[in-house]
Amino acid sequence: MKRFTFLLAIAALSVGCTSRIPDGFNPLASGNGGNGGAGALDTRSANARRDALAAAIRAGNIPPEAILTTVYFDFDKYTVSATERAKVDAVAGRVKATEVIIAGYTDHFGTEEYNLGLSDRRAQSVRDYLVKLGANQAQSEIMALGSQHADKGAAGRQSGAKDRKAVIVDVNYSGPVAAPAAAKAPVRSAAPAAGAAPAPVTAL
Repeated sequence: MKRFTFLLAIAALSVGCTSRIPDGFNPLASGNGGNGGAGALDTRSANARRDALAAAIRAGNIPPEAILTTVYFDFDKYTVSATERAKVDAVAGRVKATEVIIAGYTDHFGTEEYNLGLSDRRAQSVRDYLVKLGANQAQSEIMALGSQHADKGAAGRQSGAKDRKAVIVDVNYSGPVAAPAAAKAPVRSAAPAAGAAPAPVTAL
């Protein structure tokens, strides 16, 4: 199946892949096949459910119930450690019975390009391990998000540990998926009335 690779910064520079999901797409709107209710995704096609979840992952709004497990990595590493393999082992049976998107992430240290590649290798490493456990590779997709959702305030390796991960998401999750929030328009101050003197500027 197709591999998803998203990075907003690279997309802004016209380098990278193009998303199949239109900007502003609301997967739960009635015009897009949903009804806005808790069971909105139940009547949608498999592709529509996958697109809705991909949009939620990209926006950082993954429904917690759709997450099968989260695998964490050491700093600048992408090999699944023994401790984290146990977590993947525990959900392998569920993965074999469904389709999944595996989303890779990094902390904010390093360049955007490097982090994008590292997040891709982390997601791929999890998929390779699942395949060794008997999962069908054709039933999994990769999303590499780099440091897109990383805590930019993390000051050291330990504080950024929560961002070094790969998340296994169940494509067949049938609950509600929040639509990506629309970008807010910048607030502009009102122009002064004709003839009005500008307000004085106080030096700080």
